[in-house]
Amino acid sequence: MEEEEIIYFNHLDFRDTMKKPIKICVTGGKGGTGKTLVAINLAVMFRDNGKKILLLDGDVENPNTYLLLGTDLENGENVHFFIPKVNEDKCTKCGLCAKNCASNAILFVKDAYPIIIPNVCSGCKLCYKICPVNAIEENSKIIGKIYEKKLENMALFVGELKVSEARSAVIVEEAISKLNARLEKNNDEFDIIIYDTAPGAHCDVEKLIKEADLVIPVTEPTPFGKLDLMRIIELIELMEKKYKVIINRSSLLGFKDDFIKDLKKKKIDILGEIPLDQEIVNSYCQGIPLMAKNSPYNKKSSGAEAFDNIFSKLNEWVRDYSE
Repeated sequence: MEEEEIIYFNHLDFRDTMKKPIKICVTGGKGGTGKTLVAINLAVMFRDNGKKILLLDGDVENPNTYLLLGTDLENGENVHFFIPKVNEDKCTKCGLCAKNCASNAILFVKDAYPIIIPNVCSGCKLCYKICPVNAIEENSKIIGKIYEKKLENMALFVGELKVSEARSAVIVEEAISKLNARLEKNNDEFDIIIYDTAPGAHCDVEKLIKEADLVIPVTEPTPFGKLDLMRIIELIELMEKKYKVIINRSSLLGFKDDFIKDLKKKKIDILGEIPLDQEIVNSYCQGIPLMAKNSPYNKKSSGAEAFDNIFSKLNEWVRDYSE
């Protein structure tokens, strides 16, 4: 039997024979830990090593991957949210819609027409489906957009929630749905998919973690960082996902040693550490990823060396998962 061919791209050596893309979710329990920094630089490293990459920005209230990649967004596709509308000419004032509304978004008083409370509505369409006289009609409003951007050998999906709207999970769901539809048509379009989540442990973060094969929580060695890391790890473990932690700003003094000791005590694997580095700040401000091949900021950079080490370990992790 002939030995299976393995294609090598520098130190990226996992098998090219994967049947589906590996999905990596970069997340964090709190804002400002550097998860987007990590997501972008891992994406360009995979890209520059010959892989077909999709980066999905799921931080829909504050998307900024496109800014840090030095590009812009245009021609976004509107995301519509279902809002029920009562047709009083058909309504018999039975109250069935209000009785079955789990979110209590329909106010009903006997012998009066039901009143819709749009800001409370979950958009589940149950009232629309169960009305015996079809008095609940479909209505909708635009709550955000999904952008697709083709960059150099990399695709970018960005979800953006409209200002004043509060349905971030709907935007994330739509982005996931669009991506999965693409994959159904062509499962070989991407080798690696990287999700960049919002901070926190709420439902839109949960949806992206659920989609992932591997999860990378990004934290910082501070008391708040530790607290929020434990919170996001609790969610990841509840969903039975494999994870390894990246510690950003690891050269902060005063808490790091105890922080790492506690992680090891809890048997939490550390994928790597990223120190404070002025070149990371410079690349961030200029919209040029530190680890891009054309970046002027990764020469003799302690941050670049740290990313190289992380990427090498991630390569091994991906390879072990895919075998």
